[in-house]
This record gives sequence, C-alpha cells and structure tokens, in this order.
Amino acid sequence: MAITFTRHTDDGLAQATDPGTPRMELVHLACHRNHEVRGAVAARRDCPLATMLALVHDSHLQVVESLALNPSVPRVVLEALASHRRESVRTLAARRLRYMAEFA
Repeated sequence: MAITFTRHTDDGLAQATDPGTPRMELVHLACHRNHEVRGAVAARRDCPLATMLALVHDSHLQVVESLALNPSVPRVVLEALASHRRESVRTLAARRLRYMAEFA
C-alpha cells in the first residue's frame, strides 16, 4: 500500500495561490513541506514581512528566487537576499536594489 501526499500538497498550493487566503494562513503555508507551496507564498504581494524574512533562509532555490522576484519585497529583504549563498539569488536581489536606487 502506497501513501501519497498529493491531495495535501494540491490543497496547500490552492490555498497559497488563492487571493482570499488570510495572511495568518500564509504564515503556516510558508512552513509547508512542499517547496512549490512555499514558493507560491514567497511570490505573493501580501506575504507578511516576517514570513518574507524567514523565507530568505529557505533551502530550495525556487522559493528564494520567487521571493527575490516578488515586486512587493522591501529593501531589507532584498539586502538579505543580496548576501545569499546562491549566486542567482544574489544577482536578482542586486539587480532589484540597483533599480530601486535609480528610481528612488
């Protein structure tokens, strides 16, 4: 007998992408075992700041890149991402920081 977590993951992804999901639920979804769910939370414009700061340290590249590309990420999060161990994340964050500086 095989055990599958597909339904649970699908439910989490549906919640993470649903605009009606409360911000407090996003905090819980940011700890989901599936990186796609965490990435969907990281990409949301209404992602809570504390959740963004926690996701900076996520181990999955897709999650931190989603965070770096999120247009609502504040400077403090981008600065943390600019010193990330992954070069692609550092590059995205640095590009966004330069853009912010040009149009500030």
